[in-house]
Amino acid sequence: MHPARTRSALLALCFGILAGWTSPARGQDAATLLEEFIHYTNIARTDLASGYAEQLLNTASGTDLASVVDGPEFNRDRLDTALQRAARVDSLEVIAGELMTRIESGRLALARDPQRIQEAVEMLAGTLRQRMIAERRLEAAGEYAVSALLAEIVSGKDTALALSCRDLIVKIGRTSVYPLCTAMESLDAATQQTICGMLTEIGYEHAVPALRGLAEDSTNTMDVREAAEVALRSLGASTSVSLSAAWADLSVSHFKGFASLLPYPADAENMIWAYDDFTGLQGTPVATEIYHSIRSMQAAARSVALDPNNDYGVALYAAANLRRENRAETAGVTDPVYGDQDRSPQFYATAFGTGIGQQVLALGLGENDTALVRDALAALAITTGDMGLFSGEEFGGPLRQALRYPDRRVRIEAAIIVAEAQPRASFGDEPLVMAELSNAIQGYGQPSAVVVAATEEDAQVASAGLVDAGYVVLASATTVDGLTDAMNNASVVDLVVMDVDASRVDSNLRSLRASARTAASPVLVFATGVDLPAMRAAFPAGGSVMAIDRNASGSGRLSAMNQLMAQASGGSLDETAALIYAIEATEAVNALAAGTRGDVLNPQEALSTYLDALQSRSGGLRMLIAEGLSEMDTSEAQVALIDAALDATGSEQIELLGYATASVRSFGNQTTADQVASVLSLVQLADESDLADAAAALHGALDLPGGSVLQFVN
Repeated sequence: MHPARTRSALLALCFGILAGWTSPARGQDAATLLEEFIHYTNIARTDLASGYAEQLLNTASGTDLASVVDGPEFNRDRLDTALQRAARVDSLEVIAGELMTRIESGRLALARDPQRIQEAVEMLAGTLRQRMIAERRLEAAGEYAVSALLAEIVSGKDTALALSCRDLIVKIGRTSVYPLCTAMESLDAATQQTICGMLTEIGYEHAVPALRGLAEDSTNTMDVREAAEVALRSLGASTSVSLSAAWADLSVSHFKGFASLLPYPADAENMIWAYDDFTGLQGTPVATEIYHSIRSMQAAARSVALDPNNDYGVALYAAANLRRENRAETAGVTDPVYGDQDRSPQFYATAFGTGIGQQVLALGLGENDTALVRDALAALAITTGDMGLFSGEEFGGPLRQALRYPDRRVRIEAAIIVAEAQPRASFGDEPLVMAELSNAIQGYGQPSAVVVAATEEDAQVASAGLVDAGYVVLASATTVDGLTDAMNNASVVDLVVMDVDASRVDSNLRSLRASARTAASPVLVFATGVDLPAMRAAFPAGGSVMAIDRNASGSGRLSAMNQLMAQASGGSLDETAALIYAIEATEAVNALAAGTRGDVLNPQEALSTYLDALQSRSGGLRMLIAEGLSEMDTSEAQVALIDAALDATGSEQIELLGYATASVRSFGNQTTADQVASVLSLVQLADESDLADAAAALHGALDLPGGSVLQFVN
C-alpha cells in the first residue's frame, strides 16, 4: 500500500474507534477521491468508501470523472470490480449507481462536444498516436461525429484524410446509417457512390429505402444507380418491393420499436437529421419517448407521397401520430418536428374514414399499445355506423379483438361503439358486447395487480406498496408460472410489479406477454443501481415496461406507477372514470331498448344488472337506469320501477313515478295487487302538487277505478 494511504487508513481507524469516522479531507482531486473509493470498497471498508464517493459526487462533474476514467493511466477493471462489489452492499448500492450514472453522462458530454470532435477529425491527419486518440474519440462520439467526418469527405481537399474519415464512419456503424442516408440525397455523384459503399459495409437494412430511391431515380448517373443496386443486393433487399412499400416497411419497423433503429436507448434524446448545402448535416434532438413515432411518421409520409393509394401508409402515419402525441404528453416533452402541425392527430385518425380507422386499431392491437387502441376506438366512435362496423375484417376483425383485449377500458369502449351503432346483422359476439356493458354498469371496483419477486420478503414489500396505492394484489410468486392459478380467476391484470434478478427479467417478461391476461399489462421492473442503466436502455421511455430503482421511496414508487399507467394505458381506472363508463354504457343500452333496428343486441340481457343497479346506484345514473327499465317490456322492470318510486322521496320520487308511468303506457299494467294499493294510497295522501300530479299520472296510466279519487272532486 502507498505510504500516504497507509497513514490515512491508520488515522481513520483510530478516529473510528474513538469518535466515529469523519469525512475525507476536502480539496482532493477527482482522481484521488475515485482511487480511494475503489480501494476502500475492495477492502470492504464501506464507511470510508461511502464518504469518498459522496465527496466525489459533491465536487466532481461528470466530465471530470469521465476524464479520469478514460485517461491513459487509469485501471478501468479495478473500477468495474469495485462498482460490482458496491452494488451488493446495502450501504453502497445507491451511491455506486449514482457514481456510475455520473461517469457515463460525463463520457457522453465529452465524446459529443463539437469542438472535441472537430479536433479529433483534424488529428486523423497527424501522428500515429494522434490518429489512435482521434479514432477512440470519434468512435465514442458515434452518430454525433458523422457530420464532421462527412464534411471532410465532401470537401475532398485531403484525399488521405477523406479516406480515414470514410473508414471511421464505417467503424461507427449502425448509428451512422441515418445521417448518411439523409445527406446522400443532396450530394454530388462521387460522394453518393462513396456513401453507397459505406452503407454496403455497415450492413443495416434501414438504409434500403434511401438506396432504392437513389437506384430508381432516372436523373442520377448510371454509376450512382449501379452503386445503389450493389448496396441493395448486399443488404438482401427484395427487388419486387416498390419504393413506396419500402418506406412503409421502414415505418412499420419504427412503429414496432425495433432496437436496431434507436441509436441511443439510454439517452434522454436522439437525433433527427437534416441536410442542406450551406450547413451540412444538422441534428434536431427529440425526446427518446417520441423518436420512433417521429421516424415512423416520416417514413409513412414518404410512402404515401410516392403512392397516394397506399392506405396502409396512411394508417401508419395516423397511428404513429396518435402515439407520438400520447407519449409526448405523458412524458411532458415537446416535439420540435411535428409539434406545430396545423391539424391534430385526431384529425388524421378520423378524416380518412372507417377503413383507415380499423387499420389504426389493428396496428394498436398488434402492439398491445393500450393508449393507441383507445385513441383508435375514440376515432371509430365518431366515424363508425352500422354499415362500417366490421369493415376491417381483413385485418383480423379489430373490433372483435378489442372486445377480448386484456384491458377493461378497451373492452367497454369497444362494446359501447358496437352498441351505439346498433348493428342490424348478427356478428357472433353479441354476448360479449352485452356482458361488457353490464360489467361497466355494475362498476369495476379496485384495480388489480400481481407481483413477481425473487423472495417472499421482496414480494411482501412490493405488495404492501400496491395496497397502499389502492390496488388489489391478486397474487405474488417467485415465478410467472406461480401466478397462473390466481390469474385464471381474473378477467384482467391492471399492473405487474417485477422485482427479480436482472438476468431473469427478459424470460419473465416473455412469460407475461404469452398470457392473455397480462399480454398488455404495464410492467414495473425494480432494478439495482448498477443494473438500472442497462434496464432503462432495454426498456426505453414511453413504453409499457418501466425500470426504476428498487431503493426508490414509497412516494417514488407510487409516482412511477402512475406515470407507467398513464403512458401505457391512459391512467388508472379510478372511481370517476368508472362512473363515466357506467353512464356511457347505460346510455348505450337505453338507446338499444328504445331503438327500432331489430334484436341483434338484446337490451334485456342487461335486465338483471339494471335491477341491481336501480337499488345500488344513486343520482343521475340511477335515473338513467330507471329510464332504461321503462323501455323494457318485462313485468320485472315495471314492478321494480314502481317499488323504487314508492320507496323514494322528494324530487327523485317524482322522477321515478314518471318512468313507472312511461312503462305502463308502453307495455300495459303489469303491477302486483300490493303495488296497486300503494299507488292508490299515494294518490290519496300526496300533499304536494308535483308529487300529486306524478302519482295521478301513474294512477291514470294503470287505468284504475276512479272511486278512490272522487273525494278530490268538489
